[in-house]
Amino acid sequence: MKIDFKCYDCIFKLILELSDKLGGESNEKKKALANEMLNYFTEISARGGSPPELLAHIWGDVNVRESDCFDPMAEIKHNSTQLALKLLPKLRRIVAEAENTFNAAVCLAAAGNIIDYGINRDLDLAGVEESIVSILGQPYDTEAAAMLKQKMDEADSILYMLDNCGEAVIDRLVMEPYKEKLTVGVRGFPVLNDVTPADAIESGIDFAPVIDTGDATAGVSFTRSKKEFLDKLHSVDLVIAKGQGNFESMEHIFKRPVFYLFRAKCEVITTLLNCPFNSIQIIPRNLR
Repeated sequence: MKIDFKCYDCIFKLILELSDKLGGESNEKKKALANEMLNYFTEISARGGSPPELLAHIWGDVNVRESDCFDPMAEIKHNSTQLALKLLPKLRRIVAEAENTFNAAVCLAAAGNIIDYGINRDLDLAGVEESIVSILGQPYDTEAAAMLKQKMDEADSILYMLDNCGEAVIDRLVMEPYKEKLTVGVRGFPVLNDVTPADAIESGIDFAPVIDTGDATAGVSFTRSKKEFLDKLHSVDLVIAKGQGNFESMEHIFKRPVFYLFRAKCEVITTLLNCPFNSIQIIPRNLR
């Protein structure tokens, strides 16, 4: 998904926040950092790049270079993961008691996508449990959910691309029954509150191989990701791409069988998909 004019507000806020944080007491340093990131923005936007690709530069490059904190959201990620781990037994019971256990797991996994500091940096973890459980009463595309189950059952190999910490714990409800055919994809370096290999371990994801992208894009970059990851992405029978960042970065490029699974959390996405805000999205693409 290309950077839309409506993306500017979120992007500029993030640039200003990072510039203010990284510039210390020097207004000149803040201005220089903001200008550098704005130049990245202009370049990437002009060539039709995606918001996650921009984040790889302003977060993965500028933040890492200027900050003495390699993972500034480490505490937030840890707290999100621990909250989700406490919720997991309750969510397992909900799935076990559901009329359609697969659909319940998919809906809860989609609900977990609300734990997103890229979209909502004022997110209140205390309200997350209610938001996740309440999603079971929302409408969703049952035909797409049935198709997802069919394709997961038929596939010999599946790459499940994770998104945010906390959310990744809830993704286990969908992943674990398919662990024998699964590889789990994560970010190579910290970016926002996205899952890295260390975060996957904390999330209890030890039942399948984990492969990382090798870079700090808040999605999948087809130019920055390491060859090993791209080879896996293009060789598996099915990809499940969780979260808006994966959808934004892959939708206009990736041409192999994939399901996008997320909540529609911004005006750009709801307009693009003509869907309600915070709705469950199960989007199949390129299926044979």
